[in-house]
Amino acid sequence: MTIRVDALDEECGIRVRDAAEGEAVALRTDRDPDPEPASTDEFEMPVDAAVEVDASELHAPVPVPPVFWRDGEVVHRATRGDAPRLPRGTYEVDFSPPAAKLYVRVEDAEPTAVFADDHAYLQFGGASRVVVGVRSHHETPAATVTTTDDPRDLMAAVSTFGSALKTHSPDRSWPTLRGHPPAIERGDELDVPDEVAPPETGVTIEVPPDYGAIYTVAPLAYYLGATVEPASRPRLLADGQRHDLDADDLAGGVRSVLEHVFTLDCVVREAGIYPFRTTATDELEARAALDYERLFELPLAERTAAYLDVPRSATAGILAWHYAADVEAAPAYAPTLPFLVDELALVRSPPQRAERVDLTPSPDALREGDGALARSAADAATPSLSGVVPADAGTPGRSWVAESLSPGAANPTVGSFRRGFAWPQGEDPLDVHVVCNDARLAAGDETAYDTHETAATNVRVSEDLSTTELRDALYEETDFLHFVGHVTEAGMVCPDGALDTRTLARTGVSAFFLNGCRSYEQGRALLTAGSVGGIVTVDDVADDVAGRIGHHASLLLDHGVPLYGVLDVLRRTGLPADRYAILGSGTLAFRRAPGGAAATYAFDTDDARADAVPVAVQRYPTGENGMGAFVTPDYAAVDGVVADGGVHRSRISRSELERLLETSPMPVLLDGELRYTPDLTPADFE
Repeated sequence: MTIRVDALDEECGIRVRDAAEGEAVALRTDRDPDPEPASTDEFEMPVDAAVEVDASELHAPVPVPPVFWRDGEVVHRATRGDAPRLPRGTYEVDFSPPAAKLYVRVEDAEPTAVFADDHAYLQFGGASRVVVGVRSHHETPAATVTTTDDPRDLMAAVSTFGSALKTHSPDRSWPTLRGHPPAIERGDELDVPDEVAPPETGVTIEVPPDYGAIYTVAPLAYYLGATVEPASRPRLLADGQRHDLDADDLAGGVRSVLEHVFTLDCVVREAGIYPFRTTATDELEARAALDYERLFELPLAERTAAYLDVPRSATAGILAWHYAADVEAAPAYAPTLPFLVDELALVRSPPQRAERVDLTPSPDALREGDGALARSAADAATPSLSGVVPADAGTPGRSWVAESLSPGAANPTVGSFRRGFAWPQGEDPLDVHVVCNDARLAAGDETAYDTHETAATNVRVSEDLSTTELRDALYEETDFLHFVGHVTEAGMVCPDGALDTRTLARTGVSAFFLNGCRSYEQGRALLTAGSVGGIVTVDDVADDVAGRIGHHASLLLDHGVPLYGVLDVLRRTGLPADRYAILGSGTLAFRRAPGGAAATYAFDTDDARADAVPVAVQRYPTGENGMGAFVTPDYAAVDGVVADGGVHRSRISRSELERLLETSPMPVLLDGELRYTPDLTPADFE
């Protein structure tokens, strides 16, 4: 991994760069840091590089909750309400902003944490020389495995996925300790590079040698570090124990096992170096008595066998999954597997269809009709689209990886997955170009970018671009393009005609939101021309509805909600999210959420009390804040929760609600309507 730590140019501090991942984070210091290379050997946690710096204080521009170790054991986890100065000694401190894993080692110090204005300050009580260790998130494949179209070769390729795990202990339930599986490409012969050879865990998954079965077990094989081998019936083998998987519902059986072992890992890991109690622990202990220390120390195969002896009823419903992917059982889709598995998505192959829908355009859509105007100029000659609605997987996010289109879901390609690695990371401002090509509409009313709490967004607004000017805008290197206007079969409407993106050989636009009727084909062309992905429409959309969706989507994207979360929130507001679709990866996040894990808070005033208001929190795990991350709700009297795809309900006191409105600018759902906290007062929650 390529880690660089340099002094900041214009102020005291250091900038940590992970060249392999495109990450960058800055920490301010109270004096010239004078960084020098240091040994990584003294750290309890694995780090890839370390530097010594002069500092009696480190400052992160986000509310990082430091975790303090002493003699290999956690002695304190600081929060806003509990951050004492610790006794003098040698400490290792996890001080990780969302964009990096940072550990600080300090000797003969009296450390403490100070929180102010949603920033965190790590103070050492006069210590002048500290060591900062950095670990790469490892979110790109370490190597590429070549497989033929023989299913047995594909089994060998999937068997390498577990090589990306950074530990075989229950700590692999932490998303930062799960690396990206090796990439897969198709070729004339099987080739497995030595650096991604299958790990020797003693766990095996047997399935019939067909693509659907292999795709379906891939996430479980990854998480268990298991080899995949051919057999007539599907089953899991661990430490001499056999667990049969339902041949008639393999996806359901795999999901049950994965949810079970993952939930147990998220609790058993408390016996390791991070002894953080969560609500998952409370729920599990009410159902079963387990020896966490013994389970934590077992080899992976023995621990897996022991987990399978725990009744499924003990873990059912404790954690909810966040993402599912329906994948066509064909060789062409094998290269998508590592990207789906990296996000720990559940895979169903062959796809589970609920229904097919025909999306027929509305003639004369620009005319007044039912009191609404639509963003198209459809006519009877416009061809209709056909789509597939997947069977409900009970997850907020879903992908459809097949030849057909799925409205309301993500429709990725291998190329869009690969280009996702180039999405801008770190502290540099994002470049957003809003193109408004309809004089009746105001771009400022539809878009709400540059509202992020800590990160900057450079927003440009262009109006009434000609076809030549719009073509130039699509050629220009731009992080995100938001189009407000009309789209027809001929292309994106301009004052002098229409620009058909299918005529473009390339594009410099990384991601996009084409908020005009039936923009799917135009967006698909941008994806083919080099974009990472974005949001498009698959049907006619009235102007007022499109305007609200555009505003909501931009606000959510700017606050770190991934694309799949945007569509989920739109569904929860009652807006017609089924008229929109994601092209590319559904887990792509516009930027990092200010608090690490993207979430929406939904408040219900109908059940409000004088002292508290009901709140339902929906998180959208992705990346280093994926399934299994630890989240500390600052409004609830709980130690913490495990990031998952479920809705967590509680009550927030009136005083905490007031503090939330004053200090945390973010989108929230208030009685089903998306609002922005700076525009709200406590009286709105009466």
